[in-house]
Amino acid sequence: MALEKAFDTAVETGHSDEEVAPVNVDESTTADWTGEEERAVKRKIDFILLPILGLAFFALQMDRGNIANALTSTITQDLGVDTNQINVGNSLLSTGIVLLEIPSNILLQRVGPQRWLSGQIVAWGLVATFQNFITNYGGYLATRLLLGLCEAGFIPGALYTMSTWYKKSESSLRISIFFLGNLIALATTSLIGAGILSMGDRHGVSGWRWLFIVEGSITIGIGVIFILLLPPSVGNSSPLISFGRWSYFNRRESYILVRRVLLDDPAKTTNHLHISGSDVWTTVKNPRILMHIVITLTASIPVNAINTYGPSVIKSLGYGTVRANAMASVGPFISAVVVVLLGWICDITKRRTPALLFGAVWSLIAFACLREAWKWSAGRKYAAVVFSMAMNSTIHILNIGWLSANCQRPQERSIAMAMIIMGANASGIAGSQVFRTQDAPLYLNAFLACLVLSAVVVVQVIGQGAWYFASNQKLDKQGDGPVVTGKTDETPDGHNVELVKKWRWVW
Repeated sequence: MALEKAFDTAVETGHSDEEVAPVNVDESTTADWTGEEERAVKRKIDFILLPILGLAFFALQMDRGNIANALTSTITQDLGVDTNQINVGNSLLSTGIVLLEIPSNILLQRVGPQRWLSGQIVAWGLVATFQNFITNYGGYLATRLLLGLCEAGFIPGALYTMSTWYKKSESSLRISIFFLGNLIALATTSLIGAGILSMGDRHGVSGWRWLFIVEGSITIGIGVIFILLLPPSVGNSSPLISFGRWSYFNRRESYILVRRVLLDDPAKTTNHLHISGSDVWTTVKNPRILMHIVITLTASIPVNAINTYGPSVIKSLGYGTVRANAMASVGPFISAVVVVLLGWICDITKRRTPALLFGAVWSLIAFACLREAWKWSAGRKYAAVVFSMAMNSTIHILNIGWLSANCQRPQERSIAMAMIIMGANASGIAGSQVFRTQDAPLYLNAFLACLVLSAVVVVQVIGQGAWYFASNQKLDKQGDGPVVTGKTDETPDGHNVELVKKWRWVW
């Protein structure tokens, strides 16, 4: 077929230099494959790409968040530190991530996701394992900062990689599934941590040291799996383990994979991007993108705070170390179900604001209950903690899909993904300071801060949704809104055309 031959040529040699004519994909271009063929290819992507990326995300959250489990052991006594000093280490981890988020994402575009992301996983796995050797406060701070530097850029890099495989209308659910790695890690690492800590001080090694040894080793193993199995790109689906002898997708499937994404968004590319300083500056000062960053920043501060100190708050209700860690897993399990359901609703309705508003109102009610829970029985206090953790990162996760759908160029999308993860990690710096030693054991000031921030998020989500809706109304009145241009294609009769599509904001 002429179009499939054109696809092979485009992947191998790139665009032609001859003059091309613009073609509106909404009006002049139709898919030359059946709906069943596309569904089959999409299912295949889901079962190959999402488990690999989700498993790596599981490892990231496991190594980043296991300090919450270590806090229920003897780490503070062994290192001679208090809660406030632990908070400084968590802030340094987030600072390391923020510092290298954009540079890491630029390097990913040059090196390729298969090599760059794989190297990151192994690197932070080694650092996570070596945390077991720390003996003082200085060693703790150094390893937390180094862990953050090694993890920087992984999440936006993985999100950008996903965006090259999926259409806009498929993104929210897939992003939610990707973040299941994070949410399942939050839930199961509490259970894994409870099991490891129950070992006690075997062979003269403290329980929290075993925690770092075991979970860091798991990450290194996941890094090896990632290197061997991740397909390099949409146009090249032969994993390293194949040694070039086989591919996940045949020629017809590869053609459908590339072309369906380009018809949905002509600006997407199957090749490495060149990101200039001008691209970075234009994206950084974009007010719509900045508003998404502010939403994530505001929503994630309470999340970081309650995730770090949730097990400790539960333990303060009179439960033992092992049981408190196990009980802390309930909230993230609920969150895993909710975020997938809301992501699916976003893709079906092609709307994002209602789902984010649901999450924001849930968080507002949950922290209002938690603020008053000091008057309640231990069982009711525990229920309040669970429901405050149950919404977890849902707002942030859905906000990522919302932002991605509203990026007009692939360079903008790549940088914006780094920026929003920077916002989430910047919230970790603030979130790690919410629970203060002097506020124990009721933490009333901490819960009040979380409540106020949750109320602000409700206002922000409504405002951003109204902005996009009003912008679409304005485009409809003007009748000649912006268009997205991108990939050069070839028609069956051999003429080169440039794919273009009318732009609409997703509210």
